[in-house]
Amino acid sequence: MALDSIIFDVDGTLVDTNPAHVEAWDRAFQAHGYKVARDRIAVEIGKGGDLLVSAVLGQQAEEEHGDDLRQANTEAYLQITKREHFRVFPGVRDLIRTLRQRGLRVALATSSKSNQLEATLRSAGLEAEELGDMVITASEAQTSKPAPDLVIASVRKQDLCPAQCAMVGDTPYDAEACKHAGVVCLGLLCGGNT
Repeated sequence: MALDSIIFDVDGTLVDTNPAHVEAWDRAFQAHGYKVARDRIAVEIGKGGDLLVSAVLGQQAEEEHGDDLRQANTEAYLQITKREHFRVFPGVRDLIRTLRQRGLRVALATSSKSNQLEATLRSAGLEAEELGDMVITASEAQTSKPAPDLVIASVRKQDLCPAQCAMVGDTPYDAEACKHAGVVCLGLLCGGNT
């Protein structure tokens, strides 16, 4: 079966945001009295907040403070995007243009919420339409990566089957999500988890 679509993770794959995500989670944890080493947070970046809190702090912290921590993280991240100018990785624009010229669809699939993605793209001087024909965010998946939900949602939204898609990502969570969704994963060594 021919490849019809390339799905891209955003954070750490197209745009250099992983350090900002680590900083935002660090601020959220500290604001709630948790001291966590930044390198401990960094290895979890790529998961959505629905899984990251329990992975870093345990299930009890998730049950007691998960929603508050995710809200604090979102607020901190949005503040960071206002002061930072995120770097688009070299070659991203040319690659997307080339893929489109070759007739491939390009989709974005991110564990971020819509408002976080918009802030990321604004900080990087990008428009979503410049990068992808469609965008799938955390709100369209029951569970974030490494669960396959986001990848499956992207495949379905394009009305394709998994064999017609490949995904480009920077974390083991991208690879695991793709494996369980039946989508080929192309891993990059550019994110914070490589």
